[in-house]
Amino acid sequence: MVAKPPNAAQFISDLLNAVRDVTGRRPPPTWTHIDKVQRKLGIGNTDAVEAAIRLAVAKGWLRSDGDPASSVTLTVDGVKLIEPRPSAAR
Repeated sequence: MVAKPPNAAQFISDLLNAVRDVTGRRPPPTWTHIDKVQRKLGIGNTDAVEAAIRLAVAKGWLRSDGDPASSVTLTVDGVKLIEPRPSAAR
């Protein structure tokens, strides 16, 4: 049986949530090391994590300290993307 490939959008969401959790949900810019995020994700594929970070940086959801990154922080836009939206008033 062939394993189903991971959903890229879900992986990015998981990455952003992992950064949020590892930084203690403190407001940006709160930096954390990539290895902590990777452990939180429970994934050994460093290339996939680095690619996801590059995409998130390009989209403005994360900031990184280099390429490849050793540390990242969420941006305000990244926090907005993963936080639940308030329900509309009825």
